[in-house]
Amino acid sequence: MKKIILLMSVVVLVVSCSDDFLERYPKGRWHHANYTSEDSLDISILVESKLGQSYANLRNFWFSWAGLAMHNYTTPDVEKGSTPSDGSNVAPFKTMSYTASLEAIRQYYGECYNSIYFANEALILANSMNDTVAKKNRLMAESLFMRSIMYYRLAQAFGGVPYVDKVLLQTDKTPARSTREQVWAHIERDLKWAIDYLPTRVQLNAENGSRRISQNAARALLAKVYLYQKKWSDVVAQTSLIISSGDNDMTTPYAEIFTEAREYGPESVFEVYCERRPSEQITTIGSQHFQIQGFRGVPNLGWGFNAPSQLLIAAYEPGDPRRKASVIQDGDTLDGRKTKADAASYKFFNKKAYVSLAERNLYGRATDPQGYWSNIRIIRYADVLLMHAEASLESGNTTEALDKLEMVRARARAGNAAVLPKVTTTNVDELRRKIRFERRIELAMEWERFFDLVRWDEAKDVIPGFVVGKHEVFPIPQSEIDKSEGVIVQNPNY
Repeated sequence: MKKIILLMSVVVLVVSCSDDFLERYPKGRWHHANYTSEDSLDISILVESKLGQSYANLRNFWFSWAGLAMHNYTTPDVEKGSTPSDGSNVAPFKTMSYTASLEAIRQYYGECYNSIYFANEALILANSMNDTVAKKNRLMAESLFMRSIMYYRLAQAFGGVPYVDKVLLQTDKTPARSTREQVWAHIERDLKWAIDYLPTRVQLNAENGSRRISQNAARALLAKVYLYQKKWSDVVAQTSLIISSGDNDMTTPYAEIFTEAREYGPESVFEVYCERRPSEQITTIGSQHFQIQGFRGVPNLGWGFNAPSQLLIAAYEPGDPRRKASVIQDGDTLDGRKTKADAASYKFFNKKAYVSLAERNLYGRATDPQGYWSNIRIIRYADVLLMHAEASLESGNTTEALDKLEMVRARARAGNAAVLPKVTTTNVDELRRKIRFERRIELAMEWERFFDLVRWDEAKDVIPGFVVGKHEVFPIPQSEIDKSEGVIVQNPNY
């Protein structure tokens, strides 16, 4: 059972403060610019509040709505889903016809920077704490992780972006874009510092703090940053530390990875906490991430977006249990009941977003059962193993690459030796294709495919309408260029 820990926005929690506090800018709000050493307050509460606001952007509607489209609908493996007329502001991703004025792109960009703003506030406040060094460093490490993961998403999606590591004042001008390489370097610096001050997943679970950020989450994010730069030895170094830590393993059955019972389990490297318990009158910390993708029809579990394509369904190897665990077809029987899709809806759905009848019947959820309580998995252990396999191969270590590839396939075959035969080839080109295929299947519909194709230089051969020199990145929102008065320049060919 998840322990419910709320990070609430704090307006004024004062033991004592100077009389003019309410007159300071911003009025009535604790902020690094209006806090003085004469004010008495447990600053860690404010840091927690700012961290909570930063973290909340990961479950905000627009971050999921736009992110699913940008990372998935752009590929032939994923259909927009739902009905043909629904989701007009994300439909252009399917045809690679999006522009700099598209609201979804503007909102995604904004969600990332909002989160960064709060992370920067948390860092400034944490630096003023008088608590123990260990507590201060841990909160600073969490803040650096939150800033890093959002800059990772920005650099991944847009290339170079303005890098801000302070809280900009109203009089501050928008900075020019840093290069992508400069953003990567900032993330590397921050995560290298943060890792040593973060606890393990096991430690977090023991202290009922599982929703917080673990050491391996920071290592995995750092490995991803290295992966995009093809720093293969650095990828291997970070993923090796995760593997040897014993903090994660492959014991979670594939079909159960996205269930409530398996949240914060050994497959989890980083996931976003959500909860909904109406009958217990507990404040909902929900997300529409699963609702966006849930089955559309009977049962009424969502809107039916982010759906597997016929191409993806046909790509699974014969007998691969992951197909059944990832795909719902109209008419399938689930929880003893036959499904029926809406008449106008696409007829296939993402089973990774399916919430079971047992979950729906808990805590009074049955009256609104669209998965608001389901944690969002951001980084899984299988992803770490496949990054390790890819980097090992590119570093010349086929033995290690084969070993980690087999770990993923062994879990997937679920004890059935007749399916998913062990990969044994030591031919580099063949093994590279096998590892890339495994990422496609293992992480299907999970935000990885589009940018995998881009970084492998395969997008032009796989994605219809992909224009080399343009579609490797998304356009900077035109509204941001306008607000910067031309300081921010657009990506090529938009």
